[in-house]
Amino acid sequence: MNVAVLYQSLRGGTERAAHRIGEAFEARNATVGVYPVTQFDAQFVLKADLIVIGTWTDGLFGIAAKPAQIGKLNALPSIAHRNVAVFVTYEISPKRSLAGLADWATERGADVVATAGLRVRGPRRPDLTEATATFADAAIDALSRAAA
Repeated sequence: MNVAVLYQSLRGGTERAAHRIGEAFEARNATVGVYPVTQFDAQFVLKADLIVIGTWTDGLFGIAAKPAQIGKLNALPSIAHRNVAVFVTYEISPKRSLAGLADWATERGADVVATAGLRVRGPRRPDLTEATATFADAAIDALSRAAA
């Protein structure tokens, strides 16, 4: 399985999460490419069985939270009819921004197979290992069910 992880990061937290997601998929025998949304290997993305897209949560203290800089994501190649997993990083609450990113992908014709909110900032920031492993497992399970 080929997995392309595309992310945009403001202060490094989303980049760190994207690389951890890539490691989780590699641990499950996937071939992985991790790229910022502004500089990716188009051929790898085109051939990927799964595209993972992530950004950070924008908004004050969870109020009017939304996925950050959707305009940059709109410049990505078409994700219509593609298996896509989405993630957002957050400090307080990912609920609204994660739903917004999943809606964005669905509106572009993607089949959203998994979602995750990953806390990367704040006083009780957890280790991302378990959360990224759960995310990878959910995406792989969804793809397996779809193929059956």
